[in-house]
Amino acid sequence: MAKKVDKEQRQAELLESAVAVFAERGYQATTMDEIAERAGVSKGMLYIYFKNKEALFGAVFRWFGQQIGELMVDAIGDIEDEVEQIRRITTLWAEVAIQQREFVPLFLDFWAAASLRGMRNDYAEDLATMYDEYRTLIIGIIERGQAKGTFRAETDARAIAYLLVGGMDGIFIQSWLAQPEHLDQLMQNAIEMLLQGITT
Repeated sequence: MAKKVDKEQRQAELLESAVAVFAERGYQATTMDEIAERAGVSKGMLYIYFKNKEALFGAVFRWFGQQIGELMVDAIGDIEDEVEQIRRITTLWAEVAIQQREFVPLFLDFWAAASLRGMRNDYAEDLATMYDEYRTLIIGIIERGQAKGTFRAETDARAIAYLLVGGMDGIFIQSWLAQPEHLDQLMQNAIEMLLQGITT
């Protein structure tokens, strides 16, 4: 068991180093040598964990998406009110957009890579899985609220989930381009207007 934990820890450390280099250099300009140097390991060690740069880039994005998903679950774990859960999630997204702006080019690189021939299937599947997990979480919140009478019965939970997750992407990218002041307040105002339309 100890060996498994060590391997997982090493892989996480390599991913963190890769995230930093990809964010600084961009996908195309980054080399495995640079990532290995940043991680303090040999390139051969890096290839033990990831067969090539494409595989490493995919792993980086899955890791990043998983971190966001776990933060979302943690953000609502101690509250039962569905309205407050939606507020907590959007507050988290604002915090991520502010604190991790430097990762936006990495995110855009992944989108671009997902459209390239030969890479599209794997990367697009990763994107689809990530977004589906986020939407499923939000749909569950809306449907539980509907069951309690908190949200309007006619509310389309799936449509709200698409809107919120799409908004998350939009805020992430716009916060990098425009870097507006008080992004958290903008997000709060937007979500309050949405909640007014779906709460009873």
